[in-house]
Amino acid sequence: MYGITFNGKHSLRDLGLYAENKIINAPPKKKITDSVPFMHGVYDFSTVGSNGEQVFDTRTVTVTLRIIAYSVEEVHTVYGQALEWLMDDGEHELVFDFMPDFYFMAEVQDAPDWDKFLRYGLLSVDFICRPFKVGTSYVGDDVWDTFNFITDYTMYTNIFTVDNAALFEVYNPGRPISPVLNVNTPMKFIFQGSDTIYQLATGDNKIYEFKLKTGLNNIGFEVIAAGVIGTAKVIFRKESL
Repeated sequence: MYGITFNGKHSLRDLGLYAENKIINAPPKKKITDSVPFMHGVYDFSTVGSNGEQVFDTRTVTVTLRIIAYSVEEVHTVYGQALEWLMDDGEHELVFDFMPDFYFMAEVQDAPDWDKFLRYGLLSVDFICRPFKVGTSYVGDDVWDTFNFITDYTMYTNIFTVDNAALFEVYNPGRPISPVLNVNTPMKFIFQGSDTIYQLATGDNKIYEFKLKTGLNNIGFEVIAAGVIGTAKVIFRKESL
């Protein structure tokens, strides 16, 4: 028997509810199309505003939780506790025991059905989730327990020493993503194949128009102050469908 972790609680250990079934639906694409008279098909504008990247809508994850109760009073009590747990506020990380290397950002918008819970001990919960599941560890942490030998890359560090100027290789095992660039001194930042030079301030920097592509990325840092040896961190979690 396994459970789920959501809103700071584990369904089985904290509430006595085990996950009997789950349906993890794929997110649908967001399509923006238009047509003109006498043309074949349609014009697809879905990736115009996203620099060619396909965007996706929310996904639904349905989990059926079961309780083995010994009295009607216990059923009422657990149902109330489950409502507090599931409906308390907005989004939380949803983690399945069988998939500990990823979480979904999820929210329960509609209360689970009481009749099914009373009659069969079943609680069917619909989680509305952001389209991508997110790695529980930062890329480069090399957490052995969650390392995926099919998709992950071995990067022994995501921290780089910059002596004047230097180029580095960063591997992204997931979908294109904007990382946090953390530097200990002001630097210039360049990305492979781009003529744009970004100015980084000391601390965390997020450049939304810059995304690490899937696989190998070549990036460069240049310290602005003369004679200073800098440190740069590329911080991100892998995201996947």
